[in-house]
Amino acid sequence: MNFRAVWGLLGKVLLLLGAMMILPAAVGLGYGENRAALGCLAACAVVVLAGWGLMHHFQAALEDKQAIHRREGLAVVGLSWLIGGLAAALPFLFTGTLASPVDACFEAISGLTTTGSTVMTPEQIDGLDHAIAFWRSFCHWLGGFGIVMVFVVFFPTGGRSLFRSEIPGVAREASHRRVQDSARILLKLYVFLTIIEFLLLQFAGMEAFDGVIHAFGTIPTGGFSNHGSSVMAFQSASIEVVLTLFMFICGFNFGLYETLMTAGPGAFIRKLWASSEARAYIGIMVGATLLLTMILWFDGGTNGGPPLDARPGWQDYSALTTCVRDSSFLVVSLGTSTGFGSANFDLWPQIARIVLMMLAVVGACAGSTGGGIKVVRCMIVVKAAIVGVRRFIRPRAVHTVHMDGQALEDGVVASITAYFCLWTVVFLFGTLFLSAYGLDLTSASTAVLATLNNIGPGLAAVGPWQNFSTLPDLPKMVLALFMIVGRLEFYAVAALCVPSFWRQ
Repeated sequence: MNFRAVWGLLGKVLLLLGAMMILPAAVGLGYGENRAALGCLAACAVVVLAGWGLMHHFQAALEDKQAIHRREGLAVVGLSWLIGGLAAALPFLFTGTLASPVDACFEAISGLTTTGSTVMTPEQIDGLDHAIAFWRSFCHWLGGFGIVMVFVVFFPTGGRSLFRSEIPGVAREASHRRVQDSARILLKLYVFLTIIEFLLLQFAGMEAFDGVIHAFGTIPTGGFSNHGSSVMAFQSASIEVVLTLFMFICGFNFGLYETLMTAGPGAFIRKLWASSEARAYIGIMVGATLLLTMILWFDGGTNGGPPLDARPGWQDYSALTTCVRDSSFLVVSLGTSTGFGSANFDLWPQIARIVLMMLAVVGACAGSTGGGIKVVRCMIVVKAAIVGVRRFIRPRAVHTVHMDGQALEDGVVASITAYFCLWTVVFLFGTLFLSAYGLDLTSASTAVLATLNNIGPGLAAVGPWQNFSTLPDLPKMVLALFMIVGRLEFYAVAALCVPSFWRQ
């Protein structure tokens, strides 16, 4: 392990992240929020100086073009999320938005990992300075593409190792091209989608600042809003249609869109249709929307308990159009791990909530900005189970798992099955840990699911109209770690925890 090169590259990441803090400072000055602007500038100065110091101290190691290999690349990516989260917390602290360092780190890591869980109440979110509301969502935008991925575009040293560590689902698409070319294509696409969504939101009637915030929250499938009631604050079907469309688009493998930009629409459509994961993703979204529409329509919004119309986020589902509207929005929102809310789904019938949590477990496609286990992994696990049953019935026959017409090696299937088991173990451990702090089973399990799969809101005490502020500091730190694990994925984190990984 070349530690000097790792620290030097982390210095570059901090330098870039610190420079980005100028943007919220400029927003604060533009809105006359001098205190918020000064806080962001102070955070910028601290982070930039720290990054420059690391770069300067380890300059010799950075000049070695062969300094970064797979282990160093993975170390830089893993540490970037941790150190970047600590650095991104400074604007929250220096502006006085959050007094607790743990809360500030939780909020920053939630932003960078595109999770969208928050320790702020709806009233706090509504009262945020424009500068902090901007920084909070801009963290989503930076994290969605990957701090390290942005860094690769401008600093080519060790680019391929960093690229493979940061976006494994897209790395295969880029294996035959220069990594910087692929990174630039993806960055252009990322910026293009953000601009197009912003313009469409303006056309739908959203104000400019709101449009920026929600575009930053949609493309990386993050979910932070500058309104305490999230998207429900707008009460606009046209805005919800635009957001649903772009959340859905960003749930696909970005490698498909790279094909669109390099080979044209024809090649893109052929590749999209040839991808069994893409077809399954479309089928899951459409099927879940139809199912939830029927559940809500038959329920009619009168599922017992205290007067529902007195609860925040309640909707009347006696009209079929309202059922379709909220079902489609929330299916795509939770299925892509975005977490925007057009209604308080915690008030929905239990079967509807279970369907939404199942979508949150599966997540979006590999190589997308979405979280979750990923559609392709779930498909392979299901196919492996079917093959296992067939082998039991006909032990002498040859049975293999196929994806997109190709047989998968047993080692690949075993690796994905082990991943699924590892996810289950961590999920159960996290649920048990939070239960020890007094959370009920629903709150504990969905809090772990919401952070581990980068969803944002859970149910009950951590539901869409609640937050994570009531948790003690240690559970908050564990959940913040789960966010990083969900963003980096388990094998990468497991490798970082092995002592031999760090040896010279």
